[in-house]
Amino acid sequence: MGVTIEDVARCAGVSVSTVSRVLNRKGRISDETRARVLETAREMQHPLATEGSVGRRRTNSIGVLFNRRLRSLSADPFYGLVMVGVEECLRDEGYRIVFSTLSNREEDMGMLSELAGERRVDGLILAGCDIDIDYVNMVRSQGTPLVLVDNNLVTPKVPCAMTDNTSGAREAIEHLIGLGHRDIAFVSGPMSHSSLYERYQGFRQAMEAHRLTVRPEWVISSDDVGEFGVEGGYAAMKRLAGRSLMPSAVFAANDAMAIGVIKAAQEVGRAVPTDMSVIGFDDVEMAAHTSPPLSTVRIHKKELGYHAAKLLLELIEDDPERVPYKVVVCTELVVRGSTGPRSASPEC
Repeated sequence: MGVTIEDVARCAGVSVSTVSRVLNRKGRISDETRARVLETAREMQHPLATEGSVGRRRTNSIGVLFNRRLRSLSADPFYGLVMVGVEECLRDEGYRIVFSTLSNREEDMGMLSELAGERRVDGLILAGCDIDIDYVNMVRSQGTPLVLVDNNLVTPKVPCAMTDNTSGAREAIEHLIGLGHRDIAFVSGPMSHSSLYERYQGFRQAMEAHRLTVRPEWVISSDDVGEFGVEGGYAAMKRLAGRSLMPSAVFAANDAMAIGVIKAAQEVGRAVPTDMSVIGFDDVEMAAHTSPPLSTVRIHKKELGYHAAKLLLELIEDDPERVPYKVVVCTELVVRGSTGPRSASPEC
């Protein structure tokens, strides 16, 4: 890797954001600081500091990269709708979108180096909670504006658009408690997924607020059953069915797992919602068409994408230090047929 803006910042004794603003001709910088940064950058032969080339050449293109390790665009339209929101925002501003998926580390790093290092795009949006931190550092080292979607990094601190996962999960559990449920299980993908962990925190907060017990054996993640998505929910419900005591309700941290829970519950003779209530999270299109239709927490996916794109445009056009660190999009409880009053059956 060549000279980065972090290298220049260290040698010039200024912040990375100051170097970025100088080289990209953005923000207010004193003449003395600007001259020092430019002299240092030229001595170190930074690509943006060659004679006559200071200031980034605009491409009017934005790169949107989606991590498909945990989600598939064909099987799960979550990020497809996020993309719609991104496109609606950027199209109005005259930007083209360069879209790709991330799946192979070596190839991904090469692509990021090309997009960021060779200035093929004016900024990047990385979508997915499990984006490799090295990808983030690669983009930042080149001074390319970057925004994360469905991911919240504190170190390094990167602007992001997030769902209010914790509040949404609390609302789901409050809904179940309002129906009389006290024995509630939590089924999820990997807890390393920041959004899923936040939903777990919301689940715990609501249970503890009502002084209800969170049973460890009723908290099942994909790490426990080796599967994610529908298969993971199915396997988790089969595990719950093998317990001596079963919950009266299950909160699944995404709709795909909730659908798997319903399928397995019906196979073991638990009618939904008569014997067991099930609620999901996301509100994908399929949720309204399951049998019974799935109660869930709706993520406003297009709004999430729109706000991510808006943040990126602000980073490109304005002083990065004036751009909000995080935009949080609220959720909405959607009640359908998979949740109902707690059964009086002693089996629950």
